[in-house]
Amino acid sequence: MKTRKVVLLFYLLFSSILGNSQEKELKEKILNIRQEILNLEKEKLAKKYYQLGYYYKKDNNIDSAYKYFDASKKEYEALGDSIKIAEKLFSLAKIESEIELFFKSDSTAIKALKYLGNNKGKYSLTTSLYNTLGINANSKENYKNAIYWYTKAMEFAKDSIKKYRYESNIANNYISLKEYKSAIKIYENLLLSLEPYTDNSIGLNLKAKALDNYNYARLLNGDEVNEDDFLKTQKLKKQTKDFRALASNYFYLYVYYEKMNIPDTAQKYAYLMYDLASKYEMPKYIILGIDKILLSSKPTKLQKLALERIKLQDSITVSKRKLRNKFATYMYSYEEEKKQKLEARAKLAESNLSLEQQKSQKQLLWFVVIFTILSSIVYFFYKREKNKKEKAIEVYNTETRLAKKIHDELANDVYAVMNTLYNTSTTDARLLTRIEEIYAQTRNISHENSPILTGEHFEDFLKQLFIDFTSDHCKVIHKGLLEVNINQLAKEKQIVVYRVLQELLVNMKKYSEATLVLVTFSVEKNKLSVAYQDNGKGVENLSVKNGLQNMEIRIKSVGGFITFESKQEKGFKAKFQFKK
Repeated sequence: MKTRKVVLLFYLLFSSILGNSQEKELKEKILNIRQEILNLEKEKLAKKYYQLGYYYKKDNNIDSAYKYFDASKKEYEALGDSIKIAEKLFSLAKIESEIELFFKSDSTAIKALKYLGNNKGKYSLTTSLYNTLGINANSKENYKNAIYWYTKAMEFAKDSIKKYRYESNIANNYISLKEYKSAIKIYENLLLSLEPYTDNSIGLNLKAKALDNYNYARLLNGDEVNEDDFLKTQKLKKQTKDFRALASNYFYLYVYYEKMNIPDTAQKYAYLMYDLASKYEMPKYIILGIDKILLSSKPTKLQKLALERIKLQDSITVSKRKLRNKFATYMYSYEEEKKQKLEARAKLAESNLSLEQQKSQKQLLWFVVIFTILSSIVYFFYKREKNKKEKAIEVYNTETRLAKKIHDELANDVYAVMNTLYNTSTTDARLLTRIEEIYAQTRNISHENSPILTGEHFEDFLKQLFIDFTSDHCKVIHKGLLEVNINQLAKEKQIVVYRVLQELLVNMKKYSEATLVLVTFSVEKNKLSVAYQDNGKGVENLSVKNGLQNMEIRIKSVGGFITFESKQEKGFKAKFQFKK
């Protein structure tokens, strides 16, 4: 089909050349047809990349699958095909979710939704994207957000079975929130809705899961539930060979017998869950089975320690995950709200403009005069801010250039002298020691003024600075860095933040004898605030000079201010602030 289209395009090309005497029109037609041919090749390449990604995914070669899905997306970006871009972003978001990069997956899925624009209802992809966001939120134990995203998925779903799946997911999240009555109500309605679909395996599977979860919610709610209630669904799950659902059934029976205070039978189901999960490679249920076997066994000192370790490790893992993903799922809603506000402002401005056009010529003249004055003021401030930015970048470039020069020329020359002295038998040991000190100083100066990685990786680069200054004698900790979204700062402001904190930490290492440093980040009224505090020896009479003065100059270059505070034996404090 593609070959025919190419032949047809060439035919049109030559036909237009033969049949049209106007040179300009001919050239335009030639260019247009050549561009169409190029687009055909790009589209063909994009499809092949996607096919490679698809088969690598089926082969469980995740790295290669991700690489080719991304390559396919880039080709469609060149073509400007927003729907295809959204489809490839969905493929990437699914992989990111599967390898537990939930923050990245949220961001990718939200980006895909933006590409769908105002036509989300036309595409089944919309439902899948909302479902992915629901899965991510559930995995992060953010159950309220999961309910929100699954509800959005239901809103756009056209397939009844899909709707019932999302409804079941919502009920499961209500169980996690311990809102059992809400879950029970959903399951009751769901079981009635599923009756017409139980003549096929998909509907039967879904009914078995819903019934099992319904009984489990009732059990947790304190309602009267019998063993037979779970055994009936167990039979259905064995019939349909839904082994993951069967593992959850064994878990529910474990909980049932634990509540009935029959530990031996509870342990029997823990072993059944573990054996089934091991046979069919289900890591989640293997871990759950081991945990429940340990809990239902006779306690020993070793078992208590194992359980304590598991609980602590889980707590640390969940805490880190929640911190990393705190604001991810709100991004899309925020962008939508911002877009609506901008549209409302645009309409208001248009209405005001219509009224202004009806005013007299004199009023219009005054408006032009005032506008010119305001424009001049705005331009003045813009120019001043631009000069500040350029000055900050110039300082950074100069520092980097000097650091390179020190490293490439001075440090290397000193190192060469050191080698010569080492190979001379009569060298004065004190002279050699002094030269080693000079070499170390030049190396440190070069390191302190080395290039800074700005942009989307700046947060990680800044964290590395804190790690570099952490030692056995001094611990550097930070707070609030994730929340301030520091990767979004302008390049010159990222450079200033890094250099000021670097100078504070260098001073701390040289003079303060501190054992603990705390760096706190926060945003107050769209202003980034950074507070530094250590428990070093401090100084009695603090004077702003040398290093401190350099910090003041840096902060002022981005329109901010910095304050210092120190007392003898009471540590050193600094705080700086500027607009984001």
